[in-house]
Amino acid sequence: MQQLKQLVYMRQMPSNLIAFSSKEGKRLFKEALDQNTMECYFPLAEQFITQLHPTTCGSTTLVMVLNALKIDPGVQWKGIWKWYTEENLHGLKKEHLENGIDLDAFSHIAKHNKVAIQTFYHPNLYEQQYEQKNFYDCQQNCTRIQNQHKIASLQTFYTCLEASSRMDRLFMVVNNSRKIMGQTGEGHFSPIGGIHLKEKKVMLFDVARFKYPPQWCDFDLLYNSIAPIDKDNNMTRGFALITKTLDYDIQSQYSRQVLQDWFKNKTETSDLPNQLSVIFVYYLFIVLQRIEMQITNIHTIPFQLALREESRYNIDQALIQIKGQKNLHSLISDFTFQYPDLITTISCLLYNILCGYQISHRELTEEYELMRMILAI
Repeated sequence: MQQLKQLVYMRQMPSNLIAFSSKEGKRLFKEALDQNTMECYFPLAEQFITQLHPTTCGSTTLVMVLNALKIDPGVQWKGIWKWYTEENLHGLKKEHLENGIDLDAFSHIAKHNKVAIQTFYHPNLYEQQYEQKNFYDCQQNCTRIQNQHKIASLQTFYTCLEASSRMDRLFMVVNNSRKIMGQTGEGHFSPIGGIHLKEKKVMLFDVARFKYPPQWCDFDLLYNSIAPIDKDNNMTRGFALITKTLDYDIQSQYSRQVLQDWFKNKTETSDLPNQLSVIFVYYLFIVLQRIEMQITNIHTIPFQLALREESRYNIDQALIQIKGQKNLHSLISDFTFQYPDLITTISCLLYNILCGYQISHRELTEEYELMRMILAI
């Protein structure tokens, strides 16, 4: 008679992680709520599920995000109901249920399911000679830029964590190494449930609920855990930001009030707020989606988007102030390395939208050239 494998009921949480339901975990949650950095938690908590198979953390995570965004899958689930499950994800193949997916496949499948996604890898990706082994093989004519991968600095990672945590319609998913976290297993996908900004802790929804409960970990630990090479595709791991396709309203929920408060209270010598980089994430997302969907030409972006806003401010002063924002420049560079001209294009867009300066097409053209000179691009 064949001997059965030893069965396991859950794993012990490593000491460097904090269980969400522990006393310390509850304290972090309560304080993070007061910091307004758990906005993404509630829509995700409503959809928190256990992965269907031990290998399907990626597809389960994507299902959670799609249902949290209230995306209509357009296909039947049961009876009269339409609902996302791992079994009806568009673009998900049988072998994905058996073997799991990597970050490239995750991003590609997400695009098949009516969402906008920006994906980032660890800088280690470009510190070695790499050749990706397994590009997602799509039978449809999907937009993709072969062998072009955005990387994220530690500061960009921080900024994206905060941006997603302050929104209930912009979600962040991390693909990391469990081994670096002190857990058993290797690659894993998890949705970000929020952050405790003051203590630099991030809350993870662990979809392998049979193994570990939701947990808090340090920002730096999570970032380090996306650095190792995934042996299945010879690339580092990373993270993704996801929202509804071309959701022009994602920035208004948080950014406008912050900016209004700052401009109302600012002095002549005050710097732009630290939140500027966080706000910038939302605008970068919109502009890149327009380009990737080929809705607009890269050189017309500032004119099409900046002139939508009704505002008034001195752009020269904004240029001087933002030029010194190292975190902001790092964020722009990481988002737009595929399109160098976007660094000035998006800067032009943001100055007008955020700083409240209404200008003509001719004036905007002049400001665009001025920014190219100031930023030395």
